[in-house]
Amino acid sequence: MWNTSIFTIALFSFSPHTQANFIDRKAEGWHFYEPTLKVDTLRVDTLKADETKNPQKETDTPKEKKSPNDPLNRLNAFKKSVERLKAIAVLDPTYHNVKAYMEIQKVLMERSTRFAEKWMQVVYTAPSLDYTLHHPTSQAARHVYLDEQHREMKAEIGKLSRTYGLFFFYRGDCPYSRQFASIVKSFSAKHHWEVLPISLDGAILPEFPEARMDNGASRALGISSVPTLLAVEPKSGKVIPLSRGMSTHDQIEDRIRVLIMKRSGL
Repeated sequence: MWNTSIFTIALFSFSPHTQANFIDRKAEGWHFYEPTLKVDTLRVDTLKADETKNPQKETDTPKEKKSPNDPLNRLNAFKKSVERLKAIAVLDPTYHNVKAYMEIQKVLMERSTRFAEKWMQVVYTAPSLDYTLHHPTSQAARHVYLDEQHREMKAEIGKLSRTYGLFFFYRGDCPYSRQFASIVKSFSAKHHWEVLPISLDGAILPEFPEARMDNGASRALGISSVPTLLAVEPKSGKVIPLSRGMSTHDQIEDRIRVLIMKRSGL
């Protein structure tokens, strides 16, 4: 279900009536240092004194006059007030300072809840804005979605295997290479993808008795660590990094999804 805290960061604007308690009272400024919040006087005076030591100087560049009723101005003012009260409460956690921060946090959460409820009303009445229609979150629909994704990925990998070859770089004295070799072997068999094993130290692994010795391919492809699995298209020279270090089938397929399936022209 929707968690209203998700909307907390996105929601800071107030309606004119609600914000009267915090923003529209010009005598208070934007700092909420008024008696009802009971922020410690000593701490407030210290902060104000620090501000007067380095007053902001007017720049030569004329600034656009901002209306206090502008939504962005209200949003920024409220955000600054929340952060200021939080800073005071953290740096000087007295009863009144913490209470002041909790009060404004309560207002924020109430607004977040109302925003979340309105958000769901819009989603329910405007299907085009419902993300879950194309990316379902329910368990039953999720299985269907993942099955379809897997089918598409398998088809895409099959397409790649017709023009790309797998280059598996390894060292016989590397335990990760030895362990990863069986994963590469089963992955290539699963997707009918030809693999070219390349040994950097001349060692032959049981999974790849036909491995070739490195003839400079590792340097040409910038291989700096093993094991490394690349998809290489000989004609164009395109290289797709599928794994640097050990990976599972799912991780290799997920990298293909991210690097290939969202890219046009392949």
